Amino acid sequence: MSFLQKLYALWVSINRTLIKTPIWLFLSLPPFRPRKSWDWRKAYNVRLVRFNNSSGLPSTDPDHRAIKGGLPAEVSANWVEPANPSHIVGELSEFAKFAKVETCRIPAYWYHLPKQPLLGDSPPVSPDEKIILAFHGGGYRILSAHPSSSCQSQTRDTLTAVSKKTSNIKRILSLEYRLTTDTSNPFPAALLDAVSGYSYLVNTIGFKPENIVLMGDSAGGHLAINLARYLVRNPECGLKPPGGVIAQCPWADMGTSQRGPGTSSEKNLESDFMVRETYVAAKAFVAPRSWEAVNASPDPYLMPGSKYISAEKAKGIFEGFPKTFVTAGGGEILYDGIVTMVERMKADMGERVTFYEGKDAVHVFCAFDWAQPEKSEAYDKIGDWFVKL
Repeated sequence: MSFLQKLYALWVSINRTLIKTPIWLFLSLPPFRPRKSWDWRKAYNVRLVRFNNSSGLPSTDPDHRAIKGGLPAEVSANWVEPANPSHIVGELSEFAKFAKVETCRIPAYWYHLPKQPLLGDSPPVSPDEKIILAFHGGGYRILSAHPSSSCQSQTRDTLTAVSKKTSNIKRILSLEYRLTTDTSNPFPAALLDAVSGYSYLVNTIGFKPENIVLMGDSAGGHLAINLARYLVRNPECGLKPPGGVIAQCPWADMGTSQRGPGTSSEKNLESDFMVRETYVAAKAFVAPRSWEAVNASPDPYLMPGSKYISAEKAKGIFEGFPKTFVTAGGGEILYDGIVTMVERMKADMGERVTFYEGKDAVHVFCAFDWAQPEKSEAYDKIGDWFVKL
């Protein structure tokens, strides 16, 4: 960081510790808590996370351009080569041509259980070994697959939770897909990377598609659903669909169809660490398309939970999907879009979709140890669901 950035970081720390913290502790008393079910820890930590997220401090997370060192003992890394052009077909090929994006080499990080052998990029240890292909959240703009990134606690926690239920999972591959900036890597760059990661597991490592589970939170959940959609819709791509999808608090509606008075985007502003949507991330993600046009007539790839998709057009958009587990926090601002998407899933998939709502929980509540009991309950149910795949 530059001198000015260091000076600003010092001010943020002083402001948070000496000014904000006493105020937050006072507002964590019962009369002022946004949700009656919360204890003081939840009330305090929601404000703390909201402050940290909006502080404007520069990120130190790595991106797709390099594999960062300093890996803990249970993590290894390697490069994933671009998917074979034969795997990029149909609408994905057209999306890529329109946005002028291509496949590229990207890093990936293998997560293992502590004190277990590092399997890394070795073939499956048995024909039944399952693998999770994970996509981190962050609005397609921030965070990383690297273990130093704060979001990777969910990768570790998922592996721990599922391994308690079954011995058929040994590792998770977390993909360092390209992040969107104001000038680069719009949709479908991340989806192209996801196809590369999936092809890598199938064609290079040797996992059976039915033994692969896609997982993501927030924007990563959106990406996991998109990859499943692409594989289901395009059998000619030569890659069979996965065995399941885990979408934790997925970003299902990046438009305005469920905004305004009475919606979760307004009612839950005080009970979530997310701030009111400004659509900056969404506009960068859909570029060079007009965000206004996409919002008015959304594609299921971009906004599967948008109410601007008519009931007639919504029929069948999840037809043929693999078994899917979706979570949402009852106190998060994205709640309405997730519920709309889940209702469409249920109409198309029936009992093949499982939905868990964390009561009064925040966005991606499984990322926070203080989000109890919802975090433990969700992981317990995910483990039970995983065993039945």
